[in-house]
Amino acid sequence: MSDASFTTQQYRLRAGGPMPIKGVSNFVLHTFMGEESDITVILCTQSLPKSSEFRGQGGDLVSANFSRMLSTEGTIFSGQKVGAPKYVEERD
Repeated sequence: MSDASFTTQQYRLRAGGPMPIKGVSNFVLHTFMGEESDITVILCTQSLPKSSEFRGQGGDLVSANFSRMLSTEGTIFSGQKVGAPKYVEERD
């Protein structure tokens, strides 16, 4: 069985807490770059990631989340793997 999957990106703005502007009822948000992570969504697989694929163990994955699908064998899973973020300039 070959894995059915696709890859997408997640973008997260890195920012501090909102700061009030003196004299007006507005706030300013101080940002510093963004994080872009590749997310691989796996629709159907028979293998789970190994510990060695994660950060701190020699790999590049930050997290993974899988669920077992209903099947007679009980060895078919679906889930996602999140890669290490790359720091990128903010986009409009």
